[in-house]
Amino acid sequence: MAKRGPKPFAQTLADLSSAAHPALDDLRALSDLSGKQLDEFAAGWPNIPADRRVEIMFCLNELAEDSFDLNINAAARIALHDSDPRVRAIAIRNLWEDQGRDLINPLLSFLTDDPSLEVRAAAATALGVYVYLGEAEELPAEQARRIEDALLTVFNENEPVEVRRRALESLGFAQREDVAGAIDQAYADGDDLLRVSALFAMGRSLDPERWGDMVIEDLGHTSSEVRYEAARAAAELQLDEAVPTLGELLDDSDPEVQEMSIWALGEIGGEEARRILGERLETADDDLSDLIEDALATAELMDGIADFDMPGLGDEFDDDEQARKARLN
Repeated sequence: MAKRGPKPFAQTLADLSSAAHPALDDLRALSDLSGKQLDEFAAGWPNIPADRRVEIMFCLNELAEDSFDLNINAAARIALHDSDPRVRAIAIRNLWEDQGRDLINPLLSFLTDDPSLEVRAAAATALGVYVYLGEAEELPAEQARRIEDALLTVFNENEPVEVRRRALESLGFAQREDVAGAIDQAYADGDDLLRVSALFAMGRSLDPERWGDMVIEDLGHTSSEVRYEAARAAAELQLDEAVPTLGELLDDSDPEVQEMSIWALGEIGGEEARRILGERLETADDDLSDLIEDALATAELMDGIADFDMPGLGDEFDDDEQARKARLN
């Protein structure tokens, strides 16, 4: 029997349109689209049923997270203009690795003008990378300021909580007093979702002197979502004083809080964190043992880096910016 050649791209689109569930090979065919295939995709995409377009974009999102060799940016850029807001929102999320400057204006338009709450929230989140790039002086200051101002305006206006909180999270990178004021406002609002996002922004700020006490206090909050985000922020802010409480959260009633606390202990590191993780490893079940081993390895690595001092080079590096890049990537 003669060996079959590659499936024609037109057939791939037809199969994606009609199959009960997108086939892995067909999804992979949407990677690195260019030239004629990109034109065919742009022409054929609107003809695929809306629910199927949603599923394809969603499956591409999951596949891209697991496959470093998959580049879905071109396909997602086409889907940005979809008539279905669900597709637009997922397409925005699928561009998390793109970081093209030409996406800034469309994202700002989505943030302020799209009728869909989900799309506006997705755009608010996506703009966070550009706030970071502005702080890292990889965007012109005027452009970065425009993005920050748009996000701050959205936070301060009468927008739904989901949009406001995503705008605040993206603003966390910005070293501005009015942004710090917005974080304070969200933290004190009384809405747990805004408090969670305030904690997320605190972690991104890398300002332990300003936010450290609040973060540590919220490790004991009654809401598991707040405890979870406080544990993350404690790691981002490198709060050594949070280690004992994070150790107690290894017995939290919420498994996700347990897992985040394990990760946080590994990120903070130090002798006490390693001791706590080591003791828990002896009694941990299979579900947690791998996480604890990874956290221990991280703690040992980071402690080793902290102990290594290369004379004469300390002033040449901005540790905060290096940490920002590592966390964003």
